[in-house]
Amino acid sequence: MKRIVFSFLLLGITAGAWAQKPVKFKKDDVVKLLVEKKYTDAKDLIDKVLANPKEQDNKEALTYKAVIYANLASDSAQAANYPDALQTSASTLDQLQQNTDTAAFNKLMREDQGINAVSVVYSKSFNNGLNKFKDTAWDEAYKSFYNAYKWADYITKNGFSQNPDRNAIDTFTVLYTGFAAQNASRYNQENGGSFQNPAMADSAMSMYQKLAERNIATKDMAAMYQFMIQYYQVKKDKANTDKYLALAKKNYPDKSDLWSQIETQAMLAGGSVNDIINNYKQKDAGGQMTEAQYIEIAQTLANAEKSTQDTAEIAAAKAASIDAYAKAFNLSQNGIYAFNVGILNYQKFSALDDEYYANKGEEAEKKARRDAIEKEQAPIADSSITWLTKSFDILSNKQDRDKNEVVSLNRAVDIIANLYSWKMNKARGHDPKAYDKYNALFQKFDGLHDSFK
Repeated sequence: MKRIVFSFLLLGITAGAWAQKPVKFKKDDVVKLLVEKKYTDAKDLIDKVLANPKEQDNKEALTYKAVIYANLASDSAQAANYPDALQTSASTLDQLQQNTDTAAFNKLMREDQGINAVSVVYSKSFNNGLNKFKDTAWDEAYKSFYNAYKWADYITKNGFSQNPDRNAIDTFTVLYTGFAAQNASRYNQENGGSFQNPAMADSAMSMYQKLAERNIATKDMAAMYQFMIQYYQVKKDKANTDKYLALAKKNYPDKSDLWSQIETQAMLAGGSVNDIINNYKQKDAGGQMTEAQYIEIAQTLANAEKSTQDTAEIAAAKAASIDAYAKAFNLSQNGIYAFNVGILNYQKFSALDDEYYANKGEEAEKKARRDAIEKEQAPIADSSITWLTKSFDILSNKQDRDKNEVVSLNRAVDIIANLYSWKMNKARGHDPKAYDKYNALFQKFDGLHDSFK
């Protein structure tokens, strides 16, 4: 038994005798290996140095670790053998920067080749971001681009760039970082707009503001301004929405249709018919609405029954729709716009006509109601005739009518004839002159029934 114990004792002594001695950091040894491009040997050496508890916080050693791993990541012959080399270099730089004041960190970057590691991390991160971007891996692309942006910003602000302006920014890197974050935010245009990932929307905005504040607006950046407008629309921040919309219009006047569409979407947002009406009135009061905006608003409000059953809301929506179609017509003299104004008025007239016949009877109350309805109908009938006649005059003289215009024209003459028939009957027996006038007009338009092909 004693011999066995003695054997184990000897084994312990042998193991202790062969234990590795702690390796101290010697800058010259590391630099020599880097000069000779023996990056694997340099890696083995620096790993041993930093395994020494007394060297783990040695900032020069950590700087050279970042440099060595950056060289491994950049060496085409070695990079495949060390797939995590770039991440190791980047995390080492992050650790150093977080635990070192700016002046001391800058000194390490200047005197111990650290800036070389920073340059590699910047360029490799940007290229990785591009690859992820092409693969539509937006979140991963953002992380890589943001790392590139962070170190590009460090290089410029601390005098390592050839650009003497320390407030300059790397436009391309900032823009792509924003693009990746924007795509990762997953904007949904429905119901006034929303972001599935609001944090990424905030990240995109922080990037874009750096460019917008410098009034940078290259031809590829219209989408950036579009996002900024939509971002503040989602937040219901009218002041900033208007601010960036004005910048977008100024910088990209050739995209006026896009800015108009975004404005219209904002007017249609809100969730209720009353909100849309109020948004429209507010925008219209500014006097800068386009024909397309008037039409989209008019079409939406003309179909208010799809969104509400409230009769007062529907009536207000129809009135606003008539107003919008009329203002669109004033801008372009489009016969279909005039037709729609006439139709909406005719719908009001017809609803009153139904109510009129629902109040048949000799009771005084019903007679009074019928009289009141007639008085309400008369100006609506006149308005409908006026607008449908405008439509008739334009469309009947048009040589290249499309199918919708032909249908509208035939319908217009039928409704005009119907309205003149109503006016003729109201004049019958007490106003012969008016009766003859309306009868002649009735005959004119009734004779045009289904005559347009």
